[in-house]
Formats: sequence, structure tokens, C-alpha cells
Amino acid sequence: MQRSSEKGSSEKSSRWGRNDEIGALNEITPSTIVQAANLVKKGKVYCLGHILEYGIPQHWFHGEFQYGTFRRHSDTLKLFNSKNRVSAMNMKLSMADHTGTHIDGLNHISINGKLYNNNDAASVTDTFGTNKLGIEKSPQIFTRGIFLDIAGLKKTDVLEPDYVITSSDIVECLDQDKLKVQPGDAMLIRTGWSKYWMKDNEKYLSPCPGIGKNAARWLIQKKIAIVGLDTYNVEVSPNEDPKEEDSVHQMLLATNGIRLIENLYLEEAHQDHIKEYLFVCLPLLVKGGTGSPITPIAVV
Repeated sequence: MQRSSEKGSSEKSSRWGRNDEIGALNEITPSTIVQAANLVKKGKVYCLGHILEYGIPQHWFHGEFQYGTFRRHSDTLKLFNSKNRVSAMNMKLSMADHTGTHIDGLNHISINGKLYNNNDAASVTDTFGTNKLGIEKSPQIFTRGIFLDIAGLKKTDVLEPDYVITSSDIVECLDQDKLKVQPGDAMLIRTGWSKYWMKDNEKYLSPCPGIGKNAARWLIQKKIAIVGLDTYNVEVSPNEDPKEEDSVHQMLLATNGIRLIENLYLEEAHQDHIKEYLFVCLPLLVKGGTGSPITPIAVV
């Protein structure tokens, strides 16, 4: 039986071998990294992540983001009682590993209990996440990035909530910007949805635009390593098939090991018409973690 890129047949191992734990990040080779570094001409850095602060939109499944002052300077000044009057301050954070701008780990999504590379979710899960496929296995990401403004392509500031991004949209945007996709690329897609971030959180977390199965198949074929959007869910929500949930996550993440990034901030890069850049993303190495908050950057 052929391994399906859509249904996520779990009978076959990854094309990188049955012990592989990094998925499509294997497409990022030393030569890919060198080529990406050569894209830097101006030395300008764009932050592609949202600020973590009180009141950010957070999907109910991931729980609340909580943080606050843990120790104050006025307290530790008395605690240390040093000759040089030193003091220190810190904060305490409580959050899920899918908070704010974040990247998904390969242990995040399953198909009937099977994770990427035919790993049984029940068998690998323990008290601290999973003992396979955790985010600590993820290489630090340094690759070519390409930016697609699908909202701009459709001549709107923000796509409609139920807009399904298709492969035709992607190809048209690439042709318009004279870009060619390469294996190992990080494709970041602007829908304009971040206009609602911290302005209308209820709207932000409501049905949103995103890629559909047609686009997912295309991304798999082109050997993309990473796909990210400026929405809370890379794929269109609700699903194209009302009887399915997170089917694009299954296709990309669970079956093909393509990393997903959600809640990106792309407006500054959009305003400067950035299309091709060095993409850098450094996940927190939390053992067994199912993802990681990140501050990805684009460098041109």
C-alpha cells in the first residue's frame, strides 16, 4: 500500500527512515543554509512574532497565558542587604507551549493515535510530554524564507473568515513576485488577520482564513519545510469538510513532518515589500514539548 500524503497512512515509515524525529527539516541542508545566508544584503532584521503580554488571544485548547512580577527590587534589596546595595527582579510565567507566536512539534497532532513516523501516541507519552518527537529534537532553523501576501493578491486588507487558500493562489502569488519554491523553504503567508490581535481577540479567535487541502498537497509536493500564517490556525477554520477537524495539520505535520507556525506578525515585512529573506527560528528546547513559543526573524 502506498503511503498517503493526505490520510496519513501509518503503516509506512518516513522517507528519512523509521527513526527520524525532525521531519521536513531534513530538507534544510548545509548548502541550503549557505544560500539562505547569502540573501542578507542590507542587514535589516524584521521581528515576525507578537509580544507576549497580558490579554493576548489564546485558544481555549491551550489554556491561559499568565505572568507577573515574582520578585521586586525593593524586596531583594532587603533580602541581599549587601554593601554595594545590589538588588534583582524577575517574573514568573505560566503558559502552554502553544502560546503566542509558536511552532508545532511533531508530537502535536496524531491520526487515530499515530504521530509522525508511525509513533504510537499512547506509548511515547509520559509525565513530561513525549519521549520521542519532542520539540527538543528540533534543529534550530536557519533557511530561506519566502513571503506571500495572499490578502494583497486578492486586493483586500484582510481575507474573509472562511477563505480557503488554494494552490492556485500560492502559484499566482509566486508568479507575481517572480519567486521559485525550493526544498527546505519556510513559506510565510499573510492573510491580514493580525489586525485583530489585541484589538478584537474574539474576532481573532473566531473562524479564520487559512490553507486548505489543495494547498497542503502542493506544499508537500514542493518539499516545503515550514509553513506559517498570521492566524491562530494555519488551516482554514472551520474545516472545508464540516465532519473533519485539523485535517491539514494531519497532512502536513503528522504525515509529512512539515512544521507549522501560527500567530505570526507579518505587517512590517509586508509594508517594506519583503519577498525573500533569511529566516531564523529558534524553538525553546523543552524536553518532550509539543511546540514552543518563538520569536522568528526575517533578515534581508
